[in-house]
Amino acid sequence: MQGGTKITLRGSGFQPFEWKNDIDNRNDTFCMWGPLGNKPAIVISGTEAQCELPANTIGLTELHLNFTLNNQNISEGTTFTFYNPPVISEATPLRGPVKGGTEVNVYGPNYDKNREVICLFGTKKVPAKVITNSHISCVSPASDKAADVTLIVMYKNDRFQSTQMTYTYYDTAQVESITPYCGPSKGYT
Repeated sequence: MQGGTKITLRGSGFQPFEWKNDIDNRNDTFCMWGPLGNKPAIVISGTEAQCELPANTIGLTELHLNFTLNNQNISEGTTFTFYNPPVISEATPLRGPVKGGTEVNVYGPNYDKNREVICLFGTKKVPAKVITNSHISCVSPASDKAADVTLIVMYKNDRFQSTQMTYTYYDTAQVESITPYCGPSKGYT
């Protein structure tokens, strides 16, 4: 995991020196990420602070996050869980009619069957069906017009999303007449 995600901490007592103008503890305020090291924290208010998630270079799945205002005394922290956002390695078909209804098979590593997976066709969300941990399917929604849209996979209520592919909507073919309109039952018309 590459890190860089902004984390918001909520609690109380984040500005204990608010009443005392001559104390500046900005250089001593940190989020402590255990074996991943410390990152400076920015105190927003007495109940909120923010810090950056370091890169997970050792493949942790979870760790205990602590907070300090003086680089010595540590608050009781909480557990932070790492996971991999979904990835699209392949999807097929990548085109369908504007009326929607095309079943799109999406392949990628480690789809979490315990989380609600959704597909986004442009801005339209549709539920995905987890077939295996590397295969999901979703049905394209209707589109207002023929166009290219992004196809993205994500977990519901999550801000992290997959790599994207392009899905193409095309106008539905309309058959208006046939010639000849009849012929012998043996064929050869």
